[in-house]
Amino acid sequence: MPKNKLSRLLITFFFLFMASISFGQGLQISGTVTNAAQQEAIPYANIGIKKKNLGTASRPDGSFTLNLKEEYRHDTLTFSAIGYHELSLPISSILSGGLTAFELSEKTTALREIVISNKAAKVKKFGTTSRNPLLYGSAETVHSEDISELGKFINLNNKTSEILSATVYLRSIKRDSASFRINLYKNEAGMPGERLIEKSIIRRLPLTKGWVTVPLEQYGLVVDEDFFLGIEYLPEYGNHEKYIFIYGAALGGSFYSRKASLGDWEKGVGGRLAAYVTVRQ
Repeated sequence: MPKNKLSRLLITFFFLFMASISFGQGLQISGTVTNAAQQEAIPYANIGIKKKNLGTASRPDGSFTLNLKEEYRHDTLTFSAIGYHELSLPISSILSGGLTAFELSEKTTALREIVISNKAAKVKKFGTTSRNPLLYGSAETVHSEDISELGKFINLNNKTSEILSATVYLRSIKRDSASFRINLYKNEAGMPGERLIEKSIIRRLPLTKGWVTVPLEQYGLVVDEDFFLGIEYLPEYGNHEKYIFIYGAALGGSFYSRKASLGDWEKGVGGRLAAYVTVRQ
């Protein structure tokens, strides 16, 4: 083959090769989520595309990286954190503007009115306080930046209740502990909805004991409606394992889960999460 023709062929192949690499790379959005007023980092903010089950959570220093396919260029990316207003931006604008700083404004939260009764308060447990040793579920992530959240419906009989603690059954043979966030969600048509309480409750929980209790009395959580208790696993970047831990379950009822920040909740039947809350009524 003539030398000049071989050179043209190699150049053509090179550009085709580079084009295929560029197409396969997709989109990457990186940046930091901060408080608009104090310019402080917001750790574990939820970042994702609603209704697409794609998302991540910011690191303890507020930074994040999210990799997306090219097909999501014209979607909207939402930033959400407890105690802050949501921020939604077109992905195309983020990329074209080279945006890397994302500021969230704090919400003004009204104080909740507490009705004092002359009746002696009683401490009660609501939820599932036992488990079937032969029945359990596994929490898994596809990428190291994924969350994994479990939901448990709590029926308080619509009585005003002070939440004293939340208890859940968690075990792992891979890790001694992991970080979790306790969330409370409104009951919207039988599924977890908006956050009911604007409190950021993050704890490092042991994964070797089984039943784990998170004290909540210090947060002054008072609710007067049935709700969903959320147990949200927070990602550990660079420490990816597909199956992280198992959670206890009991026969009958329903369970709720989601695998991405701001993702859709899924409902399953035949078993229920071994979790409950202790309240004062």
